[in-house]
Amino acid sequence: MTETAVETAPKDTQAPEATLPEALGAQRIGALLAERLGVPVTADDVVQLVELKHLEVADWYKRWALYSTKDALALAPELVKPLVAERTAWQAVSITRDEAVARIGWHWRDIARMGDEGRVKVGRFGRYLTADIDRLPLEAEGERHVTGQLAAKELEIRYPTDLRYVETAGWLTPVTTMEMPAGTSRYRTVTVPLYRLADVRAVREIPGVDWAAARNLPKGVPSPLRAYAAKAPTRADTVRAFAQALADQYGVTVWAWSSPYTGGWEMDWERRDGAPTKKDVTARLKADAAAGAYAGEITLCPAWGRITRRARQLLKPGAAVVLDTETTDLYGRTVEVAVVDAETGKKLMDTLVQPEAPISEGAYWVHGISDEDLVAAKARTFDKILPRLRKVTKGRVICAYNEVFDRTVVTNDAKRVGKWPMHLDDPANWFCLMESYATWLGSGRWLALGGGHRALGDAKAARDVLVEMAAGRGTTFTPQTAAAQAVPGLPALDGLSPASLPSQATGETAGA
Repeated sequence: MTETAVETAPKDTQAPEATLPEALGAQRIGALLAERLGVPVTADDVVQLVELKHLEVADWYKRWALYSTKDALALAPELVKPLVAERTAWQAVSITRDEAVARIGWHWRDIARMGDEGRVKVGRFGRYLTADIDRLPLEAEGERHVTGQLAAKELEIRYPTDLRYVETAGWLTPVTTMEMPAGTSRYRTVTVPLYRLADVRAVREIPGVDWAAARNLPKGVPSPLRAYAAKAPTRADTVRAFAQALADQYGVTVWAWSSPYTGGWEMDWERRDGAPTKKDVTARLKADAAAGAYAGEITLCPAWGRITRRARQLLKPGAAVVLDTETTDLYGRTVEVAVVDAETGKKLMDTLVQPEAPISEGAYWVHGISDEDLVAAKARTFDKILPRLRKVTKGRVICAYNEVFDRTVVTNDAKRVGKWPMHLDDPANWFCLMESYATWLGSGRWLALGGGHRALGDAKAARDVLVEMAAGRGTTFTPQTAAAQAVPGLPALDGLSPASLPSQATGETAGA
């Protein structure tokens, strides 16, 4: 018998190398490069490689960019290592904004402003050079911006009463403002004036002021600072006189407002035949012997003035309506719609609508309208109420508190039921009260309406906002030599002399 030798291959004792995905995210790519090159490559380094065009986005996973694994591993070490060294070196001598705040106790806005002005070096990742941050308390402490409360604390006087005296005396003026939340609402803000700390400290050096007698006074005790405020020249009287003279000369309504946000005055006037242009008023202001001295502190034609003039146009007879809807869900189907006349507030339409879809629980807790309510009221479908809606809004500007929302809801419903929205679909036919009101107030945030979340109540509340904007800001000056143009919806202000208005209606601050 012949023996046959069978040769077998030796067994491979090493595990096969894992196959890498074709593309990975920045963190995984950084880890691979760190393992391969022996340096601490991070996702930030990968992003910089992309910015420098050494890597490209190969794919996306949700919102995360993916990069080619093959291309990343093919990068030359002499390309990657210097980037890592540069990053680590920068991070060793720099700190984040929050770390800078904790380090020197400044507000983050002041630190960011120093960076914007080039006083502090700002590098990659929004980090600040530590050495520059450490110099700020020594070299720029006086350039910090502080609130009125902190200014009063620095002066050891009462806030806001005694600080108003300091402003009225002309010793201190805000340099800028900031928005802060008002109360517990997430949407309402208040604009707070800010003062330069060096200016506050300079007030303490004003000669002849009995600061010892003014400091730490209890509530109710008169302050000696009041006497200085009483002696100060009144910029407010000068500006008011100019506004009244402007109203008399051109026969137009003029609004003048002492803004607590800027510390200056803002002025606008109605536009009609014979009304002056901005150029005319600017020239007249400069030529005025008294008011000309304050020309640099008076802003003509502010944003709120444009909105006030537009609001007055919308309150004219037949010019506009105010519309509001309630829906099954956010941008859902209409369950209630109301329209009121902008001039009079008269109800033109108020009806429940059968959406032919269930009302969401969240929407129910907002407006309180249930599916059962619609059945009990025998609510009609949208195609049945659309003709009336088109009729009461035809030829008028449609005002809505949230114009984008209401316009989208009614046009979507019209198309859903196979009807043509006609003028309801054109954004040019609509006017957003919410955006206009935020600008008119000087707020950058969405402002809740507070109308009860039923269509008719919200429509009437939105009209109230329109009337408020049409009244202008501050004091209304009407011609004393000619009858003022009557504006519907504004009985409270038109025709009153400035002297007859209560002090709170003037919108002034003590620094006026």
